[in-house]
Amino acid sequence: MDDSEGLSDEDTEREKEAQIEIQTPTNWAFFIKWFVLTTLATVVIAAIMMPSIKKSGKKMEMTQAVSNSKQIYLVLMDFESDMGYFPDDASAAKKPVLSSFHGNSSNDYLGQLLEGGYTKSEEIFFAYDKRFKNEKPDDVIFPPSRILEQHECGFAYVMVEDKGTRRGLSTSDPGSLPILLTPLVNEWGSMDMKSHKGRRVHLRVDGSARSDLLDPIDHKIHLREGGTLLESGPSTMWANLKPVVLLPDR
Repeated sequence: MDDSEGLSDEDTEREKEAQIEIQTPTNWAFFIKWFVLTTLATVVIAAIMMPSIKKSGKKMEMTQAVSNSKQIYLVLMDFESDMGYFPDDASAAKKPVLSSFHGNSSNDYLGQLLEGGYTKSEEIFFAYDKRFKNEKPDDVIFPPSRILEQHECGFAYVMVEDKGTRRGLSTSDPGSLPILLTPLVNEWGSMDMKSHKGRRVHLRVDGSARSDLLDPIDHKIHLREGGTLLESGPSTMWANLKPVVLLPDR
C-alpha cells in the first residue's frame, strides 16, 4: 500500500519538501566536486600550453615586424618614384615640408614618408623590442612635430656613404643591401637576442624581408660568403659603399 494514501494535500507537500532537503546536500557535494576537478584540469592544461603560447607570441611579433617592413617598402617605392632614391638629406632639401626631417635617428628620415603624404599610418613603423616598453605609434601625425615621436619607430634605417657623400639607397643599388633592421642595438650590427628568440628581421633593397638567426657570441648576422651584414669593404657586398646606420629614437 502506498504510504501517501490517506495523507492530506498539505502532508503530501511537506513530504516532498523533506525529500528535496535530503537530496540537496548530495547535489551540492556533486557540484563542488565537479567545480574543483574542472578548475584543476583548467590549471593543468594552461600550464602545459603556456610555453607554446609564449612561443607563438614571439613568432607573431616577428611576423608583424616582417609584415610592417614590407608595407614600408611599398611606401619607399612611391617615394623613390618621386625623388629618385630613399629618404636622405637631399630629399629633405627638395621640398619645404620635408626640411625638418633629417638628423641622427631613423625617426627623422622615415618621417619624410609621412610628412610627404606617402602614407598616413604610423603603425607600420612599429617593431617589437623587448628592451623597451611595448609602446606603439599613436597614429597622430599633425602637427608635423607629432610624426614618429620617440618610441614610435622600431626600425633602424640604413643609408650609405658614397664617395664622401651620404645618400639614401635606391633600387639601382645591389638588391641584397639592407634598408631596415630590427631590433638593432648598435651601428655595428649587434642585435637584441631576446626580442625574437635569437633572430632578427631586415628588409633589403630588392624588397625581400628576411628573418635570420643571430650569432650567439657577437649577436650579429654572419653571411654564408663570410663577414657580417653591416661589415663593409671592397670584398663585401657593399663594395665601395659604406653603410650609415641610424638607430630609432628610443
